Amino acid sequence: MADNVVVTTDVRTYLTVTRAWGPVEIREKGSRFIAWLFPAPERQVAETHLSDLRRQYHDSTHVCFAWRLGKGVEREHRYNDDGEPGGTAGLPIFNEILRRDYLDVVVAVVRYFGGVKLGTGGLARAYGRAARAVLEVSQAAVVHLTDSAVLEFPFDLTGEVMQVARRLQAEIVTQEHAATGTRMTLLVPRGSLDALRAGLLEAGAGRVTLTPGKSTK
Repeated sequence: MADNVVVTTDVRTYLTVTRAWGPVEIREKGSRFIAWLFPAPERQVAETHLSDLRRQYHDSTHVCFAWRLGKGVEREHRYNDDGEPGGTAGLPIFNEILRRDYLDVVVAVVRYFGGVKLGTGGLARAYGRAARAVLEVSQAAVVHLTDSAVLEFPFDLTGEVMQVARRLQAEIVTQEHAATGTRMTLLVPRGSLDALRAGLLEAGAGRVTLTPGKSTK
């Protein structure tokens, strides 16, 4: 079992899944390995999926798993062998998630022992193969990360502001009007705030105020 944090920069998209995939089953010398893949935007969701699987497969020998969490940047991963020899189940599953480059997912492999011991190498290959099988049938979803910005500008600049927003493929989240003008919250593709600021400066001659908001997805 392991937990860690990996830091990278300038990430604008990442891959995940939006629904469950599985069960996908493989067999090795009588043992059954049943793999599932779930979206897991946070640890609690991953743990809930695992609890559900343990209830569903209450008569199984092992329920081994790995998860990888983070919005574009891996902030946590964990893997667990659930009683199998160390390094023979959770780590091979995790390595298959890495191979697919998914984030915010949990992969679990349920084993029913078939009476023949596979050895550490055989176990690692079987768990890895089962995880790979469910990952390969899944359909990746591309998540585009965004940054938010709050704009304030007089009414007569509405057309110019909208033109800049459309050029940068911005999404309008809120728009409020007051006697002094408009207050608008935008989402722009990650890394586009400088281009937005420059475009508004040119279009509005310094009459548009931009305040960066929280980053989101």
